[in-house]
Amino acid sequence: MIDSSVQVFAGRAAVSGHLLQVEQALAATDFQGRESELAQLAAFSAHDVSADCPSASYWRWVAPAWSGKTALLAHFVLHPPPGVDAVSFFITSRMAAQNDAAACCEVVQRQVYAMLGEAEPLSTPATRDEQMLLALHRAAQGWAARGRRFVLVVDGLDEDRGVTTGPDGHSIAGLLPRVPPHGMRILVAGRCRTCRSTIT
Repeated sequence: MIDSSVQVFAGRAAVSGHLLQVEQALAATDFQGRESELAQLAAFSAHDVSADCPSASYWRWVAPAWSGKTALLAHFVLHPPPGVDAVSFFITSRMAAQNDAAACCEVVQRQVYAMLGEAEPLSTPATRDEQMLLALHRAAQGWAARGRRFVLVVDGLDEDRGVTTGPDGHSIAGLLPRVPPHGMRILVAGRCRTCRSTIT
């Protein structure tokens, strides 16, 4: 017998305002003159990676403070090249509480499920890391099946507070998949006060 008093409601698809936040807080109001770097970002996103060199799915960018790195990456996230979809996390004091692993999991996962048009699954401190990895895996797999590239951008690793908050701290870098799945690309960036801009 079916209990008619029990009602089941479909979950609402996730909604993320992250891009609005990036546009308001991080993007340059008059962005110009970075065509060369944008072309490199587009090429990195599109190129195929040999199975013998999965590390080529990662791009680490180190640049000095005030070099325009964050504005450039914000522009890339807001205006990805054709065939590319990006999610991002900007570790910065300019946006409240955006500087540890817990925030990264929440922000990235919400963006992914909003793009998938699905309800965001519940997570706890014990499951948040695996939930984010699953979200990234599902997104990369779905985008690859549609002939598109999925890119994760993490900027400001030098400002990660999780590595300096005691024995319970966990780094944002430690959350990222060792081998990005299904053609996924990962771009990480941070500041170096004594070096010139480099791409490695």
